[in-house]
Amino acid sequence: MGRVSLGTARHRSCLGQVPRGQPAHRGRARLRPLVPLLVVGGLLLASTAGALTQQLPGSDEHVNVSAGAQTRPLGHPAPAPAQRGEFAFLHTQPGEPDQPVAYDPCRPIRVVVNNAEAPPGANRLLDEAIDTVSAATGLQFVIDGETDERPTLGRPPTDSDRYGDGWSPVLVAWTTPAVVSRLRGTTTGLAGSSVHPDGDRLVTGIILLDGPEVRAALALDGRRAARAVIVHELGHLVGLDHVDDPRQLMHAEGTPGITSLGAGDRHGLRALGLGRCFPDD
Repeated sequence: MGRVSLGTARHRSCLGQVPRGQPAHRGRARLRPLVPLLVVGGLLLASTAGALTQQLPGSDEHVNVSAGAQTRPLGHPAPAPAQRGEFAFLHTQPGEPDQPVAYDPCRPIRVVVNNAEAPPGANRLLDEAIDTVSAATGLQFVIDGETDERPTLGRPPTDSDRYGDGWSPVLVAWTTPAVVSRLRGTTTGLAGSSVHPDGDRLVTGIILLDGPEVRAALALDGRRAARAVIVHELGHLVGLDHVDDPRQLMHAEGTPGITSLGAGDRHGLRALGLGRCFPDD
C-alpha cells in the first residue's frame, strides 16, 4: 500500500457557483479537510462501543459488520428528499467527473477516538452525529474504542505498529489549537479522508475537533450547534465539500441557526452511500 498524503483546504471554499443539486466537477484532488464554522457571541454556528451486527433496513437479515468486507452494502441510504439544494464532492472518480469517490459501503468504517480534550457528553454527541450521517448515507460505522494517538494533519493512512496490517481506522480527536495550529481563530473542526492509490475510494481519515471551543458552546446551551459541527466534519470525512448555499450544513462558513442537514446535503450524502464495493481488497 502506498502512502496517501492528507492535504488541507483554505478558510473559504474555492468552489465557484455550482448548479443546485449537482456535484462540483473536480479532478483527482486529495484531501480538503478544513471546515471553519464561525463563533458568534460565544456560540458555534452552524459511544465508545459500536454494535457488532447491523440489521439491513426493511429486512430481517443481520450482517456482521465486524468481519470486514461483505458481498453487498451493509446499509441503504435514506431516500432523496423532494427538495433540491447545492452539494459538491471533494473527490470524483478518474474519468467520471459526476461520480464521487466514496467509502466502500460493503465494509464498516472503523473509528477510534482520542478524548484528551473532550467536553462533557462528547461520546453522546459523536454517536448522534454518526447516526445522522449513517442514516443519510447507509454507511456503517463501528467505534473500536479510545486511542492515545496524537492528532496531526500529516497522519499516514497506515500504522502497522499501532493498528496492524491494513488501513488505519478513522481517528476522531478532541484536541486544541496548541496541538493543531489550524484550529486557531474561528476554526472549530478539520476533517477529511485519504484516497486509495487507485483513486477510486476513500480508505481512512481524520476528524480534529477543538475541545475547549465546543465545551464553551455547550456551556451556553449550544448542544445542537455543537452536534452540527461534528455532522459537518463527518460530511467532509465521507466526501462532501463546502458549498456556497447558506441553507446547507456544508456551507463554507456556517449559517446562524442552520444545525441540521439541508436538502442538498442529503442528496450529496445519499450519492456517497451508493459507492462501489471492493470485496477482494
